[in-house]
Amino acid sequence: MASLYCTIKHHLPKVQRLVILVKRLLLVATCGALLSSCVTNVKAFKAYIGDANSQMQTSLIRGGQLVRNDLMNRYVDVVRFLRVDDMELRSNEQIAAVEVVPGHREIEVYYSWDHGSQRGLAPALVDYAAAQMSVSRVIRFTALPGEIYTVHAEPTFLGERQDITTLAAVDFWVEDSGGTAVVPSEKAQIQPRL
Repeated sequence: MASLYCTIKHHLPKVQRLVILVKRLLLVATCGALLSSCVTNVKAFKAYIGDANSQMQTSLIRGGQLVRNDLMNRYVDVVRFLRVDDMELRSNEQIAAVEVVPGHREIEVYYSWDHGSQRGLAPALVDYAAAQMSVSRVIRFTALPGEIYTVHAEPTFLGERQDITTLAAVDFWVEDSGGTAVVPSEKAQIQPRL
């Protein structure tokens, strides 16, 4: 009996630590699930005139995200919308998703560069380069009712540094919810701003 008591007393701290570890993991998993559900629920801009339609009567077009890393920082660049058909969108609203009526659509998207939180020269370079160029593409495709599309972007850089000062081009393409390319990849023109 004394031997059993000593064995239980010896293993009890390990079991308690294991229980605490499992509780922490469950807490982190629960927080992650809650946060991910908040992030994916993006309010879409209604890019049509008239009454609000149900999701089965409209199509959703989202701007994709691209994560870049350098030595100490992580950046999330995104695709934003400038125009849907003849409806001009104000770029200062930074629209990340649009809801459209199904049919042939013409959308203009642009590559929104993450400025990061660096101080000093880096933001100045980003501001200078952003004022010098506009990276956008006009995309034409037929949107199906109830479908969710994502406009992806992939930048190409000159040299090893991957910052806005070495940006050569950006490829844009559109995928449906099944991951099938609806609009093939094509380099956007980098045009100087006047």
